Amino acid sequence: MKKIFIYFLPVILFSAMVCQVQAQNGLLRYAQQKAEETNYFEAANGYAEAYNKKATYRAAKGAAEGFTLLRDYQKSYDWWKKAVEFSEATDEDQLSYIAAANQADKTDEVFEALESKNGKLSSPTTNLNLDSLKYWYGTKANAGVIGLDAVNTTSADFGFTKDNDGNIYFSSDRGGESDRKKRGLRFVKSYKYYNQKSDWTGRDFLSVYRMDESGEIVSLAIPVPNVFHATDPYALQESPVLFYTVTRDIRQSGSYEVNSEIYYSQINAEGQLSDFKGLSINAPLEYGIKNPFVDETNKRLYFSSDMPGGLGGFDLYYMDYNGDFEFNAPVNLGPKINSEGNESAPYLKDGKLYFASDGHIGLGGLDLFESSVIGGRFSDIRNLGIPYNSSQDDFGLFITSENKTILSSNRPESKGWDDIFEIKTLYKDFQALILGCDGEQLSGPLEVTLMEGAERINIAVKNDGKGKLQASVAPEADFEIGIKKEGYFSIQDKTLSTKGLKAASLEKTYQMVRIPYNTTAYVDLVFYNLDESAIRKDAEVSLDKVAELLKSYSFLNVSVRSHTDSRASETYNEALSERRADAVRDYLGQFGIARSRIEAEWFGEKEPANDCGEGVPCPENKHQINRRTELLLLAFPEEGKSYNLPPEMKDLDLCDISNIQLPVELPNIYFGFDKSTLDVEDMMSLERVALLLREMLQHRLEISGHTDNRGSDAYNQKLSEKRALVVKKYLEERGIAPERMDYEFFGKKNPINDCGEKPCTPAMHQINRRTELSLPKLNKNWSKKEK
Repeated sequence: MKKIFIYFLPVILFSAMVCQVQAQNGLLRYAQQKAEETNYFEAANGYAEAYNKKATYRAAKGAAEGFTLLRDYQKSYDWWKKAVEFSEATDEDQLSYIAAANQADKTDEVFEALESKNGKLSSPTTNLNLDSLKYWYGTKANAGVIGLDAVNTTSADFGFTKDNDGNIYFSSDRGGESDRKKRGLRFVKSYKYYNQKSDWTGRDFLSVYRMDESGEIVSLAIPVPNVFHATDPYALQESPVLFYTVTRDIRQSGSYEVNSEIYYSQINAEGQLSDFKGLSINAPLEYGIKNPFVDETNKRLYFSSDMPGGLGGFDLYYMDYNGDFEFNAPVNLGPKINSEGNESAPYLKDGKLYFASDGHIGLGGLDLFESSVIGGRFSDIRNLGIPYNSSQDDFGLFITSENKTILSSNRPESKGWDDIFEIKTLYKDFQALILGCDGEQLSGPLEVTLMEGAERINIAVKNDGKGKLQASVAPEADFEIGIKKEGYFSIQDKTLSTKGLKAASLEKTYQMVRIPYNTTAYVDLVFYNLDESAIRKDAEVSLDKVAELLKSYSFLNVSVRSHTDSRASETYNEALSERRADAVRDYLGQFGIARSRIEAEWFGEKEPANDCGEGVPCPENKHQINRRTELLLLAFPEEGKSYNLPPEMKDLDLCDISNIQLPVELPNIYFGFDKSTLDVEDMMSLERVALLLREMLQHRLEISGHTDNRGSDAYNQKLSEKRALVVKKYLEERGIAPERMDYEFFGKKNPINDCGEKPCTPAMHQINRRTELSLPKLNKNWSKKEK
């Protein structure tokens, strides 16, 4: 048996290896087929899966190329790094690895690799130069970029232009993820359509959107029939005309690709495109034309095309036209502008031509360049450098009539595939949004102080009156901000900093909470003997608690409201209630509570807790209930005062008023054997509950009745219901709405003491005979104040 095992082991291992190789070969064939169909999503993942089966150069390079085309920069870098470790790797692979490292912000690796290549790469698709990169990365930028939040989404948004009426036009695929079973459209800057079944990225089609001055964004209906992509809008300033790029569905047999074309339409009074006309040079089955820009002063249309006769991939051209939009033959802008790579997105402003290129030396991907136009000739071009350019794609520069510089980019700060950015100065843009409790922007005046550094230098802050603050703040500095608004808690934030901040803006959102003046945070009651104002022993516990809370929380005051029963004259009772209020005030004074924090009122017999008014015969226990002082702890008692947010409340949501209130331990009501009646102590306890519910209207009460285990289940179930209902009825008589109370009854099912197997004492049975009360929303704790 041992010999047989030894004999068959190599065969088994060889068979496993053959299966593994066959599995990988199948995946490689599948991935290659998808790559040929330009289905790079499936191709990239297919090659990656093949690599996981067996690490080979072919699989690593295939995955790297696929993720590069998908613009997944981190995965592109990861896979190129694997590919160049194989002995089969070529110099071109090394160049692709360097480009991927650059796009993944691995600057040190880029410099090291470029050093080994003597500082320069010869590939027109990898436009990197060591000295240039060191200069751009080593020079402190005098500007930064901020995203246009009104426009940008998590989708692709790019190609900003603005007409003379203030309407903004841009391109976007914000329709969302498309159905992968659709006919395939490649989402690339060349906007080619392939008739083969493909799910290149799963993105939706590109459309042209308009945003008016109110901020409303709508998708423009393109009148050209059978359009897939519609993008690259350019609005004329002197006439209501919009130029744009489209990719159409042109049905033919066989395998083919359809390239982009340029059309233009009139914009009617409703802002819609009313007609269309295409350029006579459109040839979608032969080459692409895109990125229209119109120089209205010189009647010249600029565009990008890969038509035959160019110098590289896409070149820049212009065509002169007359007043009837009749165009002359296209003219190539020549070798100073066009390279062996791709040039796109031309834009002319104040004697300078701006455009994007991946063929001229840059920071990686598409970069923005400028060239002065002198006497119809173009001067040498200049890379605009950081922050106009990044290691990824930067294009679509536009300068508004307000001299705001806008560009499009898929740099790391982007929300989506591409975003539209505005160039700002060196100073970071600080923006703060001030919201109310419902998430609404807080309009009206604000008192704002923004200070920089230890010197506390004041910085000017703009307030738009609608809850938005804006300021320019220095880089690499610390700040603190204070915000006040009448009737609201003030805000103090000392954590603001631009140190290490890579983004162009520092954005914060603050919630301002309206001060809940005179909100009852805690209640209690103390009771008195007949015709006495002295503090009883049972009252000291309550008053000691009130004193402790007043000492701990400076934003609390106490309202002391004293009452008497109806026996004796009205004048006498008013004086007696005053003495009772004074007794409470004196008692609290022993703890150092200032008299200014104690508001005392006395009502004599005018506000009885029950119907024992003058001349009404009542038992002593009801009179006892009327001889009382109500203690209300009021938070933020001074109307109009500007309170800071108490530190013990900093982690609480004060938009929920219940969080202002201190936790309360509600009583259990205990009953005699086989009883469901209340004694005077029970009534005094329930008076506290009634007072709490009257003062804290947002809360509900839960009542649950229980019995001991003696008696049948059915009898005890009924008895526990009676015990719950007697409490509920008492509170209803005290003015508590029935719908604010929920009651349940459990009979003997939930004892405190299990008196089943082991005998219980009378005291233990007594504890089981109870009605429990709870206010779930009050089971929240303030932070303990540090002593």
